[in-house]
Amino acid sequence: MPQNPPIVAGTRIGHVHLKVADLERALGFYCGVLGFELMQRYGSEAAFISAGGYHHHIGLNTWESKG
Repeated sequence: MPQNPPIVAGTRIGHVHLKVADLERALGFYCGVLGFELMQRYGSEAAFISAGGYHHHIGLNTWESKG
């Protein structure tokens, strides 16, 4: 299998949207453990979190993955 080169230091990622089974648990990890900030929430179905005050870096949703 060919070896992929490592990701260059300083690489930035724009927006990532993740399907999660449990929004509260995901927020507990991303905000409570990793330190992201909750920017906006749509009830129990979706939330948008940020590092450094940007409108959001990660979108979390349960639209097709709840439970």
